[in-house]
Amino acid sequence: WLWKQVLTQAGATLPRRQLDRVWRYLLTTTDGPKLDDSRLRILPDTLRLQPVELHDGVLRAVIQSLIQRRVLRVRYLKPTGERRESDLHPQALVQRGPIPYLFALKDDEDAPVRLYALHRMTRAELLPEVEARAADGFDLDAAIADGRADFGVGETIDLELRVRGYLAEVLRVCPLASGQRLEDEPPDSEFESRVWARVPSTGQLLRWLLGAGDKLEVIAPPDLRRVVAAQTRKAAALY
Repeated sequence: WLWKQVLTQAGATLPRRQLDRVWRYLLTTTDGPKLDDSRLRILPDTLRLQPVELHDGVLRAVIQSLIQRRVLRVRYLKPTGERRESDLHPQALVQRGPIPYLFALKDDEDAPVRLYALHRMTRAELLPEVEARAADGFDLDAAIADGRADFGVGETIDLELRVRGYLAEVLRVCPLASGQRLEDEPPDSEFESRVWARVPSTGQLLRWLLGAGDKLEVIAPPDLRRVVAAQTRKAAALY
């Protein structure tokens, strides 16, 4: 019976390629077969930075505010050095790389949900008597898919690349997005494959493109091609 539970969980997630849910289930389930971290480990495919340090009490207050759906009063240090006190209406929490961020509405503003970095909260206090507002239509999965967890604005682009080397094989087995199209380049090309995919336009995408070095060339959209060209020229000038 327990093994059937595992297979059911895997069967529901594998068609959607959501292996992370299978791993999470096997690591945390309390009513079925469990694998501890001596037998199952999840490794990032990028350089892992050390996590940020949070001010005392901030994480506890954020978690309490999410569970109890109450307003969170924070002192926030902006990147400019300006300090502000605001009442945040928490919607969801995400861990993006080494930094946790809170999706929240601010004060009584009629503005969309924004991201607030927890390490910039120098103080956080739960207001137990004040119920948090719920953002109309906010969905965490949709926000992540739209690239908003990487400070995107939900804009998607039609990306066209030429790829070679290890990247050609990676994109054959791990598509950039559902609906990705991949074709072989002509025999006389410097590249192996041409790739088309519709993806969110985010900083994460740009970092990935730059990190691939000479294993890819951005063909379209033209604006993104110009940005990548400018960044690579600046990097080359340093060397």
